[in-house]
Amino acid sequence: MKELLEYLYSLKAGPVSDINTLIDILVPCWHEIDDSGLEGMEADKLYRIEKANWDPPILRFKIERHGGTVHGSTRADVQQWEINVKEMKAHVNRIGHRQIIPMQPRLDVSPIAEEIVKLIIDRKEDGRLKWNKDGNVRILISEIIPKGLTVQQTLAGRRKRFRSAVDERLTESGWKKISHNRYSPPAS
Repeated sequence: MKELLEYLYSLKAGPVSDINTLIDILVPCWHEIDDSGLEGMEADKLYRIEKANWDPPILRFKIERHGGTVHGSTRADVQQWEINVKEMKAHVNRIGHRQIIPMQPRLDVSPIAEEIVKLIIDRKEDGRLKWNKDGNVRILISEIIPKGLTVQQTLAGRRKRFRSAVDERLTESGWKKISHNRYSPPAS
């Protein structure tokens, strides 16, 4: 800790130009700072420090965190850490996010919905539809917009847009929505 204090107090207030030296000195004493483990922060993650600023007795820096990417997110959180070296206490705020993996292009569900609605109105057999004896139909959404091709949030959004497009088109044709992906034909 002594080395960190000597280093910081040797700097002029303002941006820290030598981030690598700061990291080399901060890593070994990270565990000595109260609340340094907030948000699962560990010393070995400090190599991502960016835009450090020394405003005695506060050291501020931004750091990109990748916890969400483990769960399929394409974005990393950006946090701002403040280390009060006088009190040896850390504080962290999430200040935004950064797109680290390009987003998938938006899926235009309209042509898919039109195709499925036409099959339903024409009462056609198709591997994406399950027909009941009473004339009701269930759309097998996983056959149309399958899991595994995208992250969960994108999958949910695509399926929601698809359902809305199908609902609108089938309602216009007299079909009634029974539940998600289930429809009954118009009364004869």
